[in-house]
Parts: sequence; structure tokens; C-alpha cells
Amino acid sequence: MNQQKPNIEVPKESLINIRNYLKDFFKDVIDLKHGVVKSETIKEIRDKMTINGANAWMLMCSIMIASLGLNMDSQAVIIGAMLISPLMSPILGIGLSVGINDKEMLKKALIHFGIAIGIAIITSTIYFYLSPFNETGPEIQSRTQPTFLDVIIAFFGGIAGIISIARKDISTTIPGVAIATALMPPLCVTGFGIANGNWGIASSSFYLFFLNTFFVSLATYIIVRYLGFPYKQYVSIQARRKGRMYVFLFALLVIIPSFFIFTKVFKEYKTRIKIDEFIDNYIGKDKIYLDDYVIINENPKRLILKVYGDKINKSSIDNYQEGLKKSGVNDTKIEIITTSEIKLEQLKKLESKISGVQNIAERLSVVEEEKKKKSQDIILLEEKLKSFQLDSMLFQSLSLELKGLFPDLENYYFGKMQYSNFYSSTNEIPVVSLDWKSSKSKSLRNSDEVKIKKFLIQRLSLDTLVISN
Repeated sequence: MNQQKPNIEVPKESLINIRNYLKDFFKDVIDLKHGVVKSETIKEIRDKMTINGANAWMLMCSIMIASLGLNMDSQAVIIGAMLISPLMSPILGIGLSVGINDKEMLKKALIHFGIAIGIAIITSTIYFYLSPFNETGPEIQSRTQPTFLDVIIAFFGGIAGIISIARKDISTTIPGVAIATALMPPLCVTGFGIANGNWGIASSSFYLFFLNTFFVSLATYIIVRYLGFPYKQYVSIQARRKGRMYVFLFALLVIIPSFFIFTKVFKEYKTRIKIDEFIDNYIGKDKIYLDDYVIINENPKRLILKVYGDKINKSSIDNYQEGLKKSGVNDTKIEIITTSEIKLEQLKKLESKISGVQNIAERLSVVEEEKKKKSQDIILLEEKLKSFQLDSMLFQSLSLELKGLFPDLENYYFGKMQYSNFYSSTNEIPVVSLDWKSSKSKSLRNSDEVKIKKFLIQRLSLDTLVISN
């Protein structure tokens, strides 16, 4: 008797139903158009993009808070400033007006955007000009190297911004967009650069701001067209294509410099990884005596190792040089500079190492030796302080900072001078002598000398300082 095989074929209608279900499901997941009220979105952006009255005061307050946060290297303060900034609205207005071909709205958005930039730069410039703290800290430095990664952040931030306004149920995301796109801090850093006469910092930070602004507007334009917002004025198909081409070309021109900057930053990052690998492989256990290292990108390139003690010394420099080359860092000369400073965490590492490999008697002996060496270091530091001789790395660091802040400064000298007013005398007067470029006016020299005096007193914890001409 032949057994009939069961029919396990799935009806074609069922497959079609499953496919349609999955298609509708994914379409619903990525649907942006549901819940969007286009007329209300246009009205809300149009109403909020003006920078006057309360908005102008809010912008000034947020700029002041952000500038203080940059001075303090406080991310929390900077984030707080971005939360209250009204800077995002005119930028969204620019993208929307281009997207719907509203020339009147575009003109208004550009005017108020310009007003916002003016308020921000003037406020931050005045603050940093009056502030005695003019060091280029990490938070300021991080806003001077815009890369195409910032483009990606700004683009997706712009998408989130326009979606959050178009969809009322998710409008709470705007503060997060303001933080992510980080529009305000670069403007504050531009003010810092102007106040200190450092046009390199001013231009690079403003480029970062412009980069963020453009790609937030571009993302807004793309989403507005994707959602099918109605044009205010009719645009022919040819005009649309031409407009898209112009937008694409302008975006390409804006983004190109960021690729070059990213290449430079990434190259420096890879170099640091290779140097860390060299330190692990060739300095090894003695790296606890390595206080810090600095890469000087001049010709020739130099890797300066700042060390304490005599474990890392110039007798091993040939071996270190070969190791550096094998680690992939070429055309770089190693220099070793000893320092009398010692960090507490480094001292703890030394003690931990000692306790792990020696018995109690040996450990006590070594600790006593370290204490003696520490006492000698303290005596040496006191002698240096008395004669106002700076640690070589500190002096070099001050030189680089002063040259960065005051490009017209050619030379400066630091030392001790005996002083007498014919009634009393002292040997404790630190003196700085400055050489300026001949093209610099006397009034500008006097103004900069006052700034340098404040900077050095603060930086070196001095009670007094004399500028000698």
C-alpha cells in the first residue's frame, strides 16, 4: 500500500501576506512623516529664530557661562551654557528657508544669525580680555582642531533637531541636540583668540563653528525636502537641480579642510601610540622614572623625555634611538632632560615596586635612600627658587606659551636683580626683560607687557615682578 506524502507547501497567499506585513512593519518603524504638521513646524521655527530682547540676553548669559567653563576646564559648566543657548533656532531657520524656497525667511534668519555671532564674539572677547586667566587649557585646545568627525556629529544633530521640532511628541530632544552639536564653545574660543591676539586659535575655532552650523542647516534642508514641505515660491525642476548642485559643491568646499586636519590629528595619535609602545618595550620597568614626554614637531623632530633620577640616562640614548626607529617613529631625535620635580603618584609606584621585590630590611633602606634623595631635591628646588632659575621644561613651556599668546615677542629673559631705593635694599626681585619686533607700536607693547606681567605672576606664584625695558 502506497503511503501518501503529506502536503507541506505553504500557500502563495500566506507568503505574500508575510511579506506585506514585514514591509508595512519596517515602513512604520522608519516613517518620519506620521505626526508631522508642516505649517506648525514652519511657524515655530519662524517665531523662535529671532535674536532680540530676552533671546539676546539669554545668549549673552550663556556665552559668559561657557567662557567661564572654558577658563575652568569644566565640562559641566560648558554643557549648562549650551542648554540655555538660543543659537540653534536661527540655524534651523536657514536650513528650513532654503528647503522651502522662502527668501524673506532666509534673509531674516541670516540677519539674526549674524546678530547672534556678533553678540557671542563681542561678549567672549571682552570677558577673555579682562580675565587674568589666559592659558590655553584642554577645553580651549579641543576646539581648535575641527575634523570631519565634527561634520558627522553636526549632520546627525541637525537631523535630530528638525525632527524634534516637526514631531511634538519628541520635542524634548532639542537640549540634547544643542549639547551634541556644540555650537557655542567654538565661538567663545574665537573670542579668546581675538582677546589674546592669537589669530590661529580664532580662525580654527570659528571654522569649527561654521562647519557645525553649515551641516546642521544642510541636515535640516535634506529632512525638509524628504518630508515634502511645500515651497513658498514655485521652483522649476532645473532650478531645483541647480540648487542641489550648488549646495553639494559648497558642502564639499567646506568639508575639505576638515579632512586635512583629521589626517594630521590621526597621524599625531598614531605617533603617540608608537611612542607608548617604544616606552613599554625599550624603557620597560624603568618607565616609572619617566615623568613626561613632549613631541616637538620641528625640523628635526624631537622626542624630549623628562626624567628624574639616573635610571634613564644619556648613556642609553643610542639604544633608545634604535628602539624608537623599530617602533615606527622615524626622523625623530631623542633628548633626555632631568628634573628635580617628582610626582606623588610616581613616588607611590616606586614604593610599591620596592615592596614587591625586596624584604622589609631592604625596603626600609631604599625608602630611606629615597627620602634622602627627596631632601636633596627639596634643597635644590629651594636654591633654584632663591635665584629664580626655572626648571628647563617649565622655562621651555613658558616660552612656547608666551610666543603663542604674543607672536610679536622675539626674546625674553628671566632672572634675579638686586634692588635699592637708597633707603632699603633687597635681593628678592624677579626681573623680566622683553624684546619686541620693531614694527610693534609702543602703546601695544605697554598693553602686552601688563598682560605678560599678570600671566607670569599667576603662572609662577610670585608676589612681585619687574618688567625691564
